Amino acid sequence: MAIVHDMPSDQSWWSRLLTTDFCPWANRFVYWLKEPVGWFALATAISVIIGLYFSPIGWTLAASLTAIMATGMAWPWVAVRVTQCDLHPETDAVHEDTACRMVLSIRNRIPIPVWGLAIEAYLENIANDDNVPTVGLACVPPLCTADYCVNVTPTLRGHYPTTKPQVACSFPFGIWTARRELRDVRPLTVWPRVYRVLGVLPIIGQINADEGDGSRGGRSGDFVGVRSFRRGDSAKHVNWVASARSECLIVTERGGPQSVELDVFIDTSSNASRESLARRIRVAASILDSLHQSRIRARVRLGNDRLTYKCDSRGRRQMLDALAGVPVDGEPCEPIHRANAKARIGISGSASGEVVIQIQDPLGSRRAGGATREIFIGLRDDLATAIAGLWKEIRDADVAA
Repeated sequence: MAIVHDMPSDQSWWSRLLTTDFCPWANRFVYWLKEPVGWFALATAISVIIGLYFSPIGWTLAASLTAIMATGMAWPWVAVRVTQCDLHPETDAVHEDTACRMVLSIRNRIPIPVWGLAIEAYLENIANDDNVPTVGLACVPPLCTADYCVNVTPTLRGHYPTTKPQVACSFPFGIWTARRELRDVRPLTVWPRVYRVLGVLPIIGQINADEGDGSRGGRSGDFVGVRSFRRGDSAKHVNWVASARSECLIVTERGGPQSVELDVFIDTSSNASRESLARRIRVAASILDSLHQSRIRARVRLGNDRLTYKCDSRGRRQMLDALAGVPVDGEPCEPIHRANAKARIGISGSASGEVVIQIQDPLGSRRAGGATREIFIGLRDDLATAIAGLWKEIRDADVAA
């Protein structure tokens, strides 16, 4: 019997050889060689040795390399210090996948143009940790303040920039890069993307309110219907026309707006991937936005934090800011436990990356679809479609038609 061993291919072996750090302890001694100017300095030292011991041409090479290094380091150093840079977005907050513009204001304080400036990390970590966004400027006019607009489309929630952006310059030879932090930077808040929920929350309210959906009968509010007289009903609620027609006492039933005591639990732990957590936060933002539009007050537990806000524009912004502040890689939080005494919505994730929405109604009425209902949204499911049909009952008449 022949035993065959899987041997690594030449390509994988060569790739491993090139990407493996065999001497990590020596990195601090050769770190200066990461910049091209380090190699120029090394070549200059070798040229000096050649001029001293072998041939005078070494001095010519050393002088030429020294001139290149002096020019390549002096201009970047001057360029980043004679300019003052400010960065601010045109709007303070946008949703994910929404285009916006960043305005870069640069003041040139010398009477000659400045070339080769670049702004680094102005929206760092928005798409990929390994790619630092950089925008380059061809020329800044002398003795003026110039504004440049940069179009960006953030794809992930958060408060940006996470680190202070820097102005950099490596002009004209690119052998050394001078950097300096921007003078003034206004942050940009990227909210989670919100999808429209077409249905009505399938939980009935129990507390009288000044506004909202009327779902329970009472002695005040809008007309609901009629019913037979019961002991304790007031005579002023008797419908005498209907009573005369049926030859028994009929009472007019009214129903006032009802508010819901609702708890919302949002799991912020990352048990699958960054994308699954991002989808979970988008689902949570859509549900909370729908509750906000319906003026349903909710007690929200976002991870281990408690979130309270009013049903107004300021409260909506506060809610979206809190969701934007959830770390992109998640944070540990307590598990969501079931509670039978209160209406609740739990938003969590499964190990396979699904978004799990659990709706619990202690009344368990037909309108609520039972005491507990679970909805699963997979990684490949379209969020817009899944969230639009989240609730069973349709709110808008034009949608129902």
